[in-house]
Amino acid sequence: MKLSVIVPMYNAEKHLDECLRSLALQTLEELQVIMVNDGSTDCTDLIAKSYASKYPNRMIYLEKENGGISDARNYGLSYVSSEYLTFLDSDDVVEIDAYQKMIDELDKTQDDIMVADIQCFFDDINSNNYTMNGLNQWPITDIQKKAILSPLFAWNKVYRTKFWFDLGMYFPKGVWYEDLQICLELFLSTRKIGYLNETLYHYRQHKTSVMHTRNNPHLKDIFTAMASIRQLFEDRGVFDKYYQELEYLHVEHLRLYGMYRFIRSNSWKECYFMSSAVMDSCFPEWKKNHYIQYLRKNEQIFLKFYCCATAWIFHKRINR
Repeated sequence: MKLSVIVPMYNAEKHLDECLRSLALQTLEELQVIMVNDGSTDCTDLIAKSYASKYPNRMIYLEKENGGISDARNYGLSYVSSEYLTFLDSDDVVEIDAYQKMIDELDKTQDDIMVADIQCFFDDINSNNYTMNGLNQWPITDIQKKAILSPLFAWNKVYRTKFWFDLGMYFPKGVWYEDLQICLELFLSTRKIGYLNETLYHYRQHKTSVMHTRNNPHLKDIFTAMASIRQLFEDRGVFDKYYQELEYLHVEHLRLYGMYRFIRSNSWKECYFMSSAVMDSCFPEWKKNHYIQYLRKNEQIFLKFYCCATAWIFHKRINR
């Protein structure tokens, strides 16, 4: 097999058929789909088994006790024997030629990682879909810096299997934001990072996502994740080399997009003070970060003026 696609599944019956159909129709022939049922209690197993039966040379069905998405991905990794590997979430879809294009590019460039663009889409036809560049498009010449500042999702990328396993990569279990440290560790480990400027991955947005969660205690896992990332950069001896990039990651995840999540939470004030403590301690000059200038004006205004005294102004707008 040329490529293994690991699909973790938990109570995924609503969108699973659409997801698996996009894999069954892939133009890449040497494709292995590893479906991991993570203890679902709905009809996920029936849907997945029907695909395994219909496409026995392409799809294998596995099941295990519930352990979360990271545990399911890790379980699937033990069945990978292909040249390349990737991940697909069970409510998302890919273009039918997505993996053919990414593998062809990898074979040509001999890169360790190939990145593609993402369309964020909504089931609500009245919502506006939008596209995210898989690789940062700011005027940065260093490929690793560009990658560090890019969307840190595991699933819009294809990886050389030997590169992945030589690093001993497994997802941290039981926490949210599991992709952040994985992607950063991979990007810090190679300069052989390719980019296919095409929208190949379709990322479903819905009201049960992290962004819309109000009371889940895992919302605060971002602080643990960012502490692990700081330690990763220290351990690799690149904290100073990538200080601006690391600082910006903290701005993004604790003061900007992360703060938008906090604002939707009932514990927003506690999270605000927690984020302030981290920034004051680790990055006291963060408002001078070089990359803030590339953000949209409304985001720059938010970073400059958001505090407890002005919170009501921003909350009203963000919670609409």
